[in-house]
Amino acid sequence: MPAIRDDYPDLRLFFREATTDDLLEDLRAGRLDAILIALPYEVGDVEVQFLFADGYQLAVRPDDPIARKQILRGPDIADMHLMLLARGHCLQRHALSAFEPGGPVQDRSFEATSLPTLIAMVAEGLGATLLPQVAIDAGVADGQGVALVPLDGACPRRMVLAWRKASPRATEFRRLGDELVRIRDGFRR
Repeated sequence: MPAIRDDYPDLRLFFREATTDDLLEDLRAGRLDAILIALPYEVGDVEVQFLFADGYQLAVRPDDPIARKQILRGPDIADMHLMLLARGHCLQRHALSAFEPGGPVQDRSFEATSLPTLIAMVAEGLGATLLPQVAIDAGVADGQGVALVPLDGACPRRMVLAWRKASPRATEFRRLGDELVRIRDGFRR
């Protein structure tokens, strides 16, 4: 966001984090103008602009034998029990479907409401989890005592910007989406 503030100093953005269901409801009700969400997710009758694919890495304790692997494939984590976010968080569904069929399953003995909680539980040796690359790029796991192992062949989430089809600001939202792509491409180099 600092790059957007630098390039567009008069633009006022207000941020709200919520579940995808809540964001879509607020978008349709006009309480939000545009939302950044991850697909696949049934969004109904809204306009979406694809921004980027968001893959995953497996987070484990550094002393876990899996941490020594350079890359993991679906069979490596088939039937692995993963700690995931609680029901209602789209990342839970995305993580479970990343390697369909025969992928990991949810560890039903634990659910979290945030990625930092999941990471803390992994660091304590309570299990493993999948983290989205966008969160890793933002530093969510930095200095947290976990090892990250890239996953090959996982079906990535599709990050999109969405707005009401009848919005008179659709052109502005497309420009915002283009800027997000441009900045993300520069950030990842």
